[in-house]
Amino acid sequence: MFKKIVRRYALPCMRSVSRISLEIELEKQFKRLKPGIVLDVGSGPSPYKNKIPYTRFMRLDIDKKSKPDICCDVHDIKWKSNYFDTVIATQILEHCRSPERVIKEIHRILKRGGVCILSTCFFYEYHPFPKDYYRFTQDSLNYLFRGFRKAEIHPYGNRLQVIWQILNTGKMRILLSILLINPVFARILARINFRETKFPCGFVVYAKK
Repeated sequence: MFKKIVRRYALPCMRSVSRISLEIELEKQFKRLKPGIVLDVGSGPSPYKNKIPYTRFMRLDIDKKSKPDICCDVHDIKWKSNYFDTVIATQILEHCRSPERVIKEIHRILKRGGVCILSTCFFYEYHPFPKDYYRFTQDSLNYLFRGFRKAEIHPYGNRLQVIWQILNTGKMRILLSILLINPVFARILARINFRETKFPCGFVVYAKK
């Protein structure tokens, strides 16, 4: 009975305040893109395909079951250099054992003038899928993207969202979702839009080669 209630009422509302806040910031950056050849890295089925302008849209994933256009490890991308106009990499960097190598590979496959939009978390729970290696600051991201001509680091989230994220985990999250407190508060808190540099949920990077 409990599982039926979770499936019916909780699961449709399981987008966290951090995720909603991230998507708001990502959509701002997507609007800056021009149509071109796009690679979505490590996404599985891409949730952003209909929000990104493209002439050709490709996916990269290490999992063959997701039927990606390129099946390989993002540390060693099996594709030629200077090919893509845009690379999208959302919430994968914390799962990479060598982030610097990943960013260098993204830089290599981008055309000159191409854009990478990457997001990663700062305050977030441990989530090993399959491993959870790192958390990043604005300083570390500026360092990782130092080979790009331009790199903007945009924080998303704030201390109110971080506190709600901490409280709203595990079984408590399911209970609050069933009571409809979770989705209501998540939508409200995600739109409280003061910038927070000390307590962000994470960062979105807009980098041009």
